[in-house]
Amino acid sequence: MVYAAFPSNEFSELEYKSAKNGFPDSFWSTYSAFANTNGGFIVLGINEKNGYANIEGLEERSIHTHQKTFWDIVNNPNKINKNIMANNDVKEVEIQNKRVLVFRIPAATRTEKPIFLNGNPFKGNTYKRDHEGDYKCSDDQVRRMIADADTSYHPDGRILDGFTFDDIDLNSLKRYKQLLSSAKPNHVWLSLEDIDFLKRLGAYRTDRITKKEGFTVAGLLMFGKGHSIVEQDCTPSFFPDYRENLSQDPKERWTDRIYPDGTWESNLLQFYLKVWPKLTSGLPKPFKLEDGVRKDETPAHIAIREAFINTLVHADYTASGSIIIQQKVDGFVFSNPGTLLVSIEQYYQGVLVNVEILYYKKCLCS
Repeated sequence: MVYAAFPSNEFSELEYKSAKNGFPDSFWSTYSAFANTNGGFIVLGINEKNGYANIEGLEERSIHTHQKTFWDIVNNPNKINKNIMANNDVKEVEIQNKRVLVFRIPAATRTEKPIFLNGNPFKGNTYKRDHEGDYKCSDDQVRRMIADADTSYHPDGRILDGFTFDDIDLNSLKRYKQLLSSAKPNHVWLSLEDIDFLKRLGAYRTDRITKKEGFTVAGLLMFGKGHSIVEQDCTPSFFPDYRENLSQDPKERWTDRIYPDGTWESNLLQFYLKVWPKLTSGLPKPFKLEDGVRKDETPAHIAIREAFINTLVHADYTASGSIIIQQKVDGFVFSNPGTLLVSIEQYYQGVLVNVEILYYKKCLCS
């Protein structure tokens, strides 16, 4: 027997259910929602109403009955497509001299999602958790989960049909080679012809099985011409957007903006080269020598560059939505389309190592 105390009200990772009239049917929509979001706890024997938790408790016989019902249903693929629970995820708990039954629903992994009901992930059988409610996923959200679960498919490596060197911005390719030469002047790739250089980068490849060859989605995104990148067969939703708002006037929407307006070749390389100086223009650059060489990068520069590059690299360019980089008076915000492919715990472990990656406040640099 475990003794515990519970919050008085539900939240995004806690759900109370009465169960005094039997095992609640609503349990399963919450199971799906928790599994497809961040996980959580379902407690049978507590009824929450108007922000107040009423501990009703369960009889010993009801506890055994509910446990059997749960395990029978969660292992029935016609009701639940996948059981992600272990025996120690279900515990009998005593609180205020009353017994309740606690279910810890883990967050499903990327390859396990979606967790759905009634043998069909569509038609409102897949749920997600928002605040303290369970909401039906749209068919597009379900398709995104299914696509993310397929680790054998890499959309950025897809070979594009009919795309040629005419779709590549040669100035971007030349600029990239210059950057590589500056950083690593003796790199062996610098002596390669353009096509072989692109092959080494994964921008052009040959399928070993089908023998099909051509430019990849990643290659077009990095070096392509803007109008080619947004063609239907490539990434039609591509729209990198930098928004700067350094004004104290709330009526001023932004002080500067960089987006595909036809004045520049809007690929990822050119977007990076245009935006990076903007992001770092306000950061202090203290004079520091290391081994006789001036070093003017601070931890802030490193963190912001990491966030910027990760935003570009880890975006899902097949999804709707845009890359949005925002510079505000009090900080930076980086966002991209797609879903998080690791658990919340893994994500925040990474953030704690370098919290500036998410949201760096410039006042910390003063």
